[in-house]
Amino acid sequence: TELNHTPFDRTLRFVASPTVAEGLAVIPTAKKGPTIAVNLTAADGEINPTGDAIRWVNDKTPDVPCPLIVDGLVYHCRQDGKLFVVDAQTGEELYYERTHDHNHRASPLYADGHIYLTARDGHFTVVKAGRKFEVASENDLGEAISASPVISNGTLYLRTFNALYAVRE
Repeated sequence: TELNHTPFDRTLRFVASPTVAEGLAVIPTAKKGPTIAVNLTAADGEINPTGDAIRWVNDKTPDVPCPLIVDGLVYHCRQDGKLFVVDAQTGEELYYERTHDHNHRASPLYADGHIYLTARDGHFTVVKAGRKFEVASENDLGEAISASPVISNGTLYLRTFNALYAVRE
């Protein structure tokens, strides 16, 4: 997708924050807009859509969940539960697969070789990190959640609409 040819409704708002890693900024846009990867070593001043600073453009955006960059791959969980993964350097899309068929607003989390995707209905899909789509497990918390899960000092924190859970071994 060419950045300057992507249809975009300027009345929409950006929700997801850019993600930065390995000299790259991955910038999601709103709703039906693209995701843009900027080469931070080539970016200087105003970024021209056809210049060297644009590493790649994908015609899809996660919209609300922030992208996740792990081991040279960029994981995008879309609001509709579809996960698309691209090579961080080339932008080659490796897969685009449905996980759980419910609204996803939380950003994905990486831990111990797995990507954790949180649906608003409390369903978690755990995908093995890597170039091939493989679901490792699915779990249901049984209550609504839209906050992104976080890990600190070996403890997984989940904030639902009614509670805060701390999970550890």
